[in-house]
Amino acid sequence: MDYSEWGVPMEKKKIDQRVRLTQSLLKNALVQLMQEQHISKISIRAICEVADINRSTFYVHYSNQYDLLHKIEQEVLDNLNKHLSNQSLDESHPISVQVLTKILDYAKDNVELFKALLSENCDFTFQKNLMELAQVISDQQNQAFDERTQEYIKLFGFTGIISMLQKWLHDGTKESPAQMAEFIIQIYYYGINSLNKDSLKQ
Repeated sequence: MDYSEWGVPMEKKKIDQRVRLTQSLLKNALVQLMQEQHISKISIRAICEVADINRSTFYVHYSNQYDLLHKIEQEVLDNLNKHLSNQSLDESHPISVQVLTKILDYAKDNVELFKALLSENCDFTFQKNLMELAQVISDQQNQAFDERTQEYIKLFGFTGIISMLQKWLHDGTKESPAQMAEFIIQIYYYGINSLNKDSLKQ
């Protein structure tokens, strides 16, 4: 339906479309550059050159490359929360597997974006937030241990899972999201000895 029918001038609609297009080009440019470089090494100039947008236009929307990255990360987390809230969970299966599967479904549909966000070129805050959203690594999980031991366990699990997801994305997501979710949860909760040679087979 035409926005003008809702009392929104057509000129306003055109401006909104231009803003969205500009922001999309800048986001895509940063994601492209982060495939090869750490965020701290990426300049505003480089982003603008890839996006074919001038620097003054960049500063209309973002204060610096970190602000742009933060907006991308927040958008992804918001989209994932919406995606998860629209899905029903099967109480007969572990919630962590189901939630992680849905997150990996989303990641598979946005491979280049997640390759950047889960790489060493990004910041760890987003990756930590993603793992918390996935309900894989929880503060409640290892309460039988002292606080320092819990931190070691969480760090081991966090870095291991992120590394597995990096390989999965870079190898072309050969395993299905459901397979990867089951595999990750099995290793994290039950250890390598719980695996068998058919763990990742259909």
